[in-house]
Amino acid sequence: MKLSDILTPLRSEIDEDDSVREKTLPLGRKAVRKCSESIKMTHRGKFDEANTLVSEARQIITEASQGISDSDFMLRSKGLDVAYQELAEAANLLSLLEHGSFTPPDEYNIPARAYLNGLADTVGELRRAALDLLRHDDVEKAETLLGFMEEILEELQTFDYPNALVPDLRRKCDVGRSLVERTRGDLTRAVGQSKLMKKLDNVGERLRD
Repeated sequence: MKLSDILTPLRSEIDEDDSVREKTLPLGRKAVRKCSESIKMTHRGKFDEANTLVSEARQIITEASQGISDSDFMLRSKGLDVAYQELAEAANLLSLLEHGSFTPPDEYNIPARAYLNGLADTVGELRRAALDLLRHDDVEKAETLLGFMEEILEELQTFDYPNALVPDLRRKCDVGRSLVERTRGDLTRAVGQSKLMKKLDNVGERLRD
C-alpha cells in the first residue's frame, strides 16, 4: 500500500478538525466578550442588561459546543473552557450582586472544572465591587461581599486535587487568598475611619452646644 494512500484519510480527518476549529473558536471568543460586557454592566448596577448578555453568551457557547461535538480532537482539547469559565464568573458575579446567591453550574451546563476556575475568578470581581462600595462609604455591603469572597475561597480550598485533575485551580486560590486579605485590610481601615469620623462629629456637636 502506498504511503500516500495511508496518509490521505489522516489528512481528511485533520482537515475536518480544522474546519470545526475555525468555526467554533471565534464563537468562543465572542462568548467571552459577551461575558466581559456583562461583568461591566453588573458593576454599573445595570442588571437587566447584564442578564441579557449572560443569556446571549450561553446561546453562543451552546452553538459552539454543538459544532465541537463533530470533532473528537476538539472535544479533547477543551477549546471552550475559557468561555465556560468566563460564563461562570459573569453569572455568579451577577447573581451575588443582584440577589446575594450563587449560580449553580447546571443552570448554564458549565463543566465542573471550568465552573470551579470561573468561581475562583469571581473573587477578584467581588473585590472590585467591594472597593467601589467603600468609596461610597457603604461599609456594610462591602462586608457582605467580603463574606462571599471568603466563602468561595474556603470552599474551593477543599478541592485539594493535583493540578492535572483540576488545572490552575490551586494557583487561582493562592491569588484569591491574597485578594481576600487585602480586602479585609481595606475594610478594617474603612471601619476605623468611620468610627473616627463619628467621634469627631460628636466632639463637634458638643463644642457647638
